Amino acid sequence: MRHWFLSYNSQDLALMQGLEAALRRKDPEANIYFAPRTMRAGGFYLPELAKAVNEATAFVLLVGKNGLGPWQVIEYYEALARRVKTHAQQAKAPDQGGEPHELPIVLVLLEGEPAPGLPFLRQLHWIVTPDPASEQSIARLLDAAQGAGSTPGQLWRLTAPYRGLAAMTEADADFFFGRVGKTVEVINTLEAGPDKLPILLGNSGVGKSSLAQAGVLSCLRRQSWPETANAGAWPAVFRDSRGWCFLTVRPGVEPIKALIEAFLETWRFDAGDPARIKQRNEWVELLLDENRKTNLPDLLDETERRHKELNQSKPPAFFLYIDQGEELFVRAEERQRRRFSEVLAHALGDPRLRAMLSMRADFFGDLQKDESLYAAHRLVSVPPLREMQLREVVNRPAELLSACFETDHLAAEIARRTAEESAKDAGALPLLSYLLDDMWSAMVRRGDGTLRLPPAAMEIGGVLVERANSFLALNPRSEDALRRVLTLKLATVREDGEPTRRRAFRSEFSEEEWRLVSELADHPNRLLVTATPEGGGAYAEVAHEAIFRRWDRLRDWIAVEREFLAWKTGLEAVRRGWQAAPDASKHDALLMGAPLTQAQSWLGRRADDLPAADRDFIAASMEREATARRRAARPSACLRAASRRCRTRRLDERGVPEGVRLHACAGAPPCARRSG
Repeated sequence: MRHWFLSYNSQDLALMQGLEAALRRKDPEANIYFAPRTMRAGGFYLPELAKAVNEATAFVLLVGKNGLGPWQVIEYYEALARRVKTHAQQAKAPDQGGEPHELPIVLVLLEGEPAPGLPFLRQLHWIVTPDPASEQSIARLLDAAQGAGSTPGQLWRLTAPYRGLAAMTEADADFFFGRVGKTVEVINTLEAGPDKLPILLGNSGVGKSSLAQAGVLSCLRRQSWPETANAGAWPAVFRDSRGWCFLTVRPGVEPIKALIEAFLETWRFDAGDPARIKQRNEWVELLLDENRKTNLPDLLDETERRHKELNQSKPPAFFLYIDQGEELFVRAEERQRRRFSEVLAHALGDPRLRAMLSMRADFFGDLQKDESLYAAHRLVSVPPLREMQLREVVNRPAELLSACFETDHLAAEIARRTAEESAKDAGALPLLSYLLDDMWSAMVRRGDGTLRLPPAAMEIGGVLVERANSFLALNPRSEDALRRVLTLKLATVREDGEPTRRRAFRSEFSEEEWRLVSELADHPNRLLVTATPEGGGAYAEVAHEAIFRRWDRLRDWIAVEREFLAWKTGLEAVRRGWQAAPDASKHDALLMGAPLTQAQSWLGRRADDLPAADRDFIAASMEREATARRRAARPSACLRAASRRCRTRRLDERGVPEGVRLHACAGAPPCARRSG
């Protein structure tokens, strides 16, 4: 009897159900297993799923309109590990007779959708079809399960290996090149210092997030070194890494909240479940309260108990990746930032937890000021890719997918130009990927399998600038709106540093501005990115910070607004501190004195350029100041009245008339009142 394992994205449930029903009609005796998708993404690999994969006689990876789901990456690696194990057993005992059963792994790809870049997938069986449940598709699937499948000859038609401005993820590991040595270095650092925090430090755009996800996390997930690494045996301390619970956090404005949300994803609550919201709020309060001595190991304990309630075994370990760690210093509310650092540094001593953080190099000074994180860190420098590494980045993905460059020297010339640009601008690598992605899309439209590049496009660093200038040339009336969006909404400026991108939520934009944002995020502009995270609101941010450095017009716009933007950045930080403060302390967290006077001045001049939350914060501060002035005036009136009544009475040693006692008047200085 055949045992099928169907791996699918929960958002493609209907597609999977159609495939399953058609498969049952053709193979009625088969045992067909598919995992329920009530499990939260980001959790660890459940033993029952590993058991189902190991019992399968055929593994089907279904990829539809919604792409690859997080659980599918884990399931694929489990199936891949079984194939590797089978080959190893055969190599050890080749003369024992009988062939070990090699698990057929079949990609069923919905026609018109891009294939993922999972390691070794290009070598396996593929079925590309407009209808996975059709008679023809099921017949091909049955053939593939018997080992008769094949890989399409022109894989370049079915996927896009260059990821543009987006960081590469575990699903792109097959197209991740140039960082083998650095991937090995990070894993060795994790092995050598289990109680330390490796920090991947490099300039913006050098590929830190890609190294972490497509490099390090991908290796840990599949429990093996990169394909071309010569690093010896896989470390014994990571022998169960495929079964770890992997969590990714972007600190944002509230890093403690973001940390807790990552753990709650594994607790199998729905996003809007009141129980989940209650748990989140309680844990935020617990971790922020320094007096209660609650720390991250307590959350690990509770997560293990939650898995036990769900009849799941506890994960062998937890792995926490903090992406874009600079947000701790540029976006996070101060109290949450400090507690996040303390909580994380304290938890590194727990053998159940390993962690890694990536951060921009220009924030290293802020890291040095962070006593907790700096004491725990282990620095892993991530320099720009050199020319030989860039040749791999340019050449190898095309080779894997049977595409070629227009001339023998074109790929080398692109790599050389990029290396030159990298010496001047750290954003050259993502801009290179952006350019190659455009070349790939044009090749697919032509259908000739040849990557072509107009000579004018060889200025790698000008890609974003060219798109921005082209947009303004076609839309000259949008200049004022574009200036407002890019400077006042999407830029953060510190007094002592370069502009950085700011994430702005949909509520901060007018309807007209959001239409412009959507246009700038679409092809062919792609200057911005928009997203709507699960359980959160839509937001926008610039596609890459290189645009702040490379586009002269935007640099001029920001130079004009620098004073206002620097003040606005500081105001946002103070306002977030006020919002996060306990109710008993909120009064003292409002603006006072010179900062309030400055805020009132900017409010009078630039009210339309401030978000409603900032305007409300200033208004609350002004109200507090007015109330304080009224109270301060009250004691003088009281004293004058008492003086008139008591002029003829004897004074005591304090200078107070006999029969008169002092009392506090609504929190103001004492005033006199007749005692009887």
